[in-house]
Amino acid sequence: MEKYDILIVGGSTTGCWFADKMAQKGAKVLVIEKQVPDNVSREYDIFHMGEADMMRFDLDIPEEGHPVREFRFESSNMISPYGTIKKKGAYSPVIGLHKHDYIMLMAEKAQSHGAEFIYGAAFTDFIYENGRIVGAKYSTADGEQTVYAKLVADCSGIPSVARTRLPDTSAVCNFEITPRDIFYVVLYYIEYLDKSIDPRSLDGFFMQYKSWSAPAGDGYDAILGIGGSYSYDYSEEVFNTHYTKNVEYPEYTVKKVEKGMTPYHRSVFSFVDDGFIAMGDAACLTKPTCGEGCTSSLVQAEIAVDVISTLLKENLPLSKENMWSINKRYMVAQGKDFDFMRPLLMGIVTLNYDEAEYMFENEIIFSDALFSGMDGDNLNLKPADVAKWLTSIAKGVAKKKIRASAVGNVVKGLMQALEVAAHYDKYPTTPLGFAEWKQKAEKMWDEIGSLADTCDPAIMEKLGITQ
Repeated sequence: MEKYDILIVGGSTTGCWFADKMAQKGAKVLVIEKQVPDNVSREYDIFHMGEADMMRFDLDIPEEGHPVREFRFESSNMISPYGTIKKKGAYSPVIGLHKHDYIMLMAEKAQSHGAEFIYGAAFTDFIYENGRIVGAKYSTADGEQTVYAKLVADCSGIPSVARTRLPDTSAVCNFEITPRDIFYVVLYYIEYLDKSIDPRSLDGFFMQYKSWSAPAGDGYDAILGIGGSYSYDYSEEVFNTHYTKNVEYPEYTVKKVEKGMTPYHRSVFSFVDDGFIAMGDAACLTKPTCGEGCTSSLVQAEIAVDVISTLLKENLPLSKENMWSINKRYMVAQGKDFDFMRPLLMGIVTLNYDEAEYMFENEIIFSDALFSGMDGDNLNLKPADVAKWLTSIAKGVAKKKIRASAVGNVVKGLMQALEVAAHYDKYPTTPLGFAEWKQKAEKMWDEIGSLADTCDPAIMEKLGITQ
């Protein structure tokens, strides 16, 4: 029976990239993807990738005119709830690409370097020997198949089909990603009725609605996007009852609608166990500012390639102990920053629209210190910034521009963010001590809660959604 170094479950962005890099390092790689080629990554047409990230991770940037590439644009604005104040984000050029076509190009590149792909192959279970993962079973039109590998990598996205099959004793969390933990995204491809409008002048992100306007490519003026917890119905209701009523927006017609999901949950506490690694959306590696995960997941994947290729070269087992540095290095590189942001952002989005508008106007929280670093997912905050905010918030309360309860939510979010950062700084460098660290982290996140806790109760009641 043929054996592989790496078996990758899932052939989208992270799976293809990891396959390509490991194959280039000389590993024998097999990717199994449940979809047939024509159906891979079809939930969206256009997706955006930061140009700097593409260069960093050696992702091919198609030239202008290439059928996979649609456009390039620079950073957009963060906009206040009523659309009256705009703050410029950091300079961060973005490339707009056709997702399915680009993923298939990534797969072709991986195959050119020796990685093998089997489409229409759905993971069903692990194969164990002496309590260790040594491969997997998968089903195809021809029935159940088995494959042996030194490492199984779960790159299957939200379903996390391999990770959720792990036993409770695994170092890797085996929770399912539920509707509370998902960002349901609706994209409206639009055309403005007034042909004199410059669509790019309207690009921007409305944090309070989790809504945005961005380029859409040929044939459309823009994409109006909205995201929310629990369901697409919830996202659309926020868009129709809050965004469109509070923001004066030019008239438009909707030409096409797309829907997709991304996880919005803190990352798993350990990515690795003996013979296993969780990656990408399956490990909840998405940007807390927007839920995007394509390039943010590659920060971990890049570390994994370095560690795993070295172990293979030295003929060392791909054990939990030997791969543990992937966990620690990721926490330092990105994990702490991402999970630090979550409670802070949760506190911010509990502000009502008038309060957020006032804060935009007075440079409280919604300031250059916050937005100048968001595109790079580094908030660039200094103690002096926070002290200034707290003083200005106190003045806002005195003027009855900000509710005391809202202040409490923001301060609570900030304190919880600092607690997260302090605890993640203590992430163990070996599996020894991890159980104790994990126990404290779980208690901390139980207290922090979820972005779903900030959903509009009136809309939830209308839609019959329960917490």
